[in-house]
Amino acid sequence: MPEIPLPTPEREAGLADRLAASPADGKRYAVKALWRTVQGEGAHAGRAAVFVRLTGCNLWSGYEADRERDAARHGNACARWCDTDFTPAGAVKLSAEALARAAAEAGGPVRFCVLTGGEPLLQADAGLIAALHAEGFMVAVETNGTQTLADAFGDGPRPDWVVCSPKLTEDRLPLEACDELKLVVPDYRPAAYRGLAERVRGERPFLWVQPEDGPRLAEATRLALDLCFEDPRWRVSVQTHKALGVD
Repeated sequence: MPEIPLPTPEREAGLADRLAASPADGKRYAVKALWRTVQGEGAHAGRAAVFVRLTGCNLWSGYEADRERDAARHGNACARWCDTDFTPAGAVKLSAEALARAAAEAGGPVRFCVLTGGEPLLQADAGLIAALHAEGFMVAVETNGTQTLADAFGDGPRPDWVVCSPKLTEDRLPLEACDELKLVVPDYRPAAYRGLAERVRGERPFLWVQPEDGPRLAEATRLALDLCFEDPRWRVSVQTHKALGVD
């Protein structure tokens, strides 16, 4: 049987044609994609990373036909414009150890892992963090803020870095703390997340406004600049991975 070539490292690619599922005798994680790239946004922009995309989201099914339904059901705008594929098709269910090994193999010397989704805290737990730490990874997670760290990780190991990009109103976000807060404008603005901004750790907290990519990019970019001029605590987040032509 001919060897299946690996995808271009900097491109997001599914796993179904590359990895076999782990035996169903313990906790497994549904992984949509795993690839080496650079972090394109926020405090770690430009840093080499291994991205792990877990399936599932609690705010949108991931299917085109459900965009308006889910936006109305949950009261969130992101269901209308999210361009991420986190549906189960093509995903592989891996144990924590198998996932961590796959990340290490994909990364080579890279030991910064980003868990993303969808909403990764629907699956990520202390066992997965421990397995990634055992492979030497610093682990970051990108969450919408609707899940608590206590519920996801209990008293076990937690991610080393937490990025929150909220998609619901502040009163519906129980996330206890994060290391970065990223608001995608124009739909999500600093005035509506003053309390959440207080939960960002650090003496000089990372507060970002990121222009929504797509047909409203020019409008969103102008707004992001204006918001930073009005309150210099906020910074503009640019999606540098798109400028570099990587996923």
